[in-house]
Amino acid sequence: MTGNDEAAQLADAILRFRGHRAQIFSRSMIGEPAWETLLEVFVADARGVPVTGRLVAERHRVSGAVMSRWLMHLAAEGLLVGDGTGNLDDELTLSGAGMDRMEQVLTEARDLKDTLVPQAPAAR
Repeated sequence: MTGNDEAAQLADAILRFRGHRAQIFSRSMIGEPAWETLLEVFVADARGVPVTGRLVAERHRVSGAVMSRWLMHLAAEGLLVGDGTGNLDDELTLSGAGMDRMEQVLTEARDLKDTLVPQAPAAR
């Protein structure tokens, strides 16, 4: 994934937006631990840095028990590799299918953004 910088930048922007949103609205109202985990793992992969379930749980203020259940669920869905036990200290990695789906949804988000942002006229 290291060659997909634009998608990683978009994923990072989504995470930052969600962080700002969580300062205004209660996390219990808008939290999505599975989605936040997938975004965090995608960005970590692009940056070449490790990320664990514990780190994601701390960043998004999710209890360890809830994060552990989500890790097991994401592994069972075939989106994460090597953490089907829910161990919060295991390094998280997207599966090939997880990477493909994240790239697909981020491409669709970018394309949607591009349709909403007026394009500047071409320079003459």
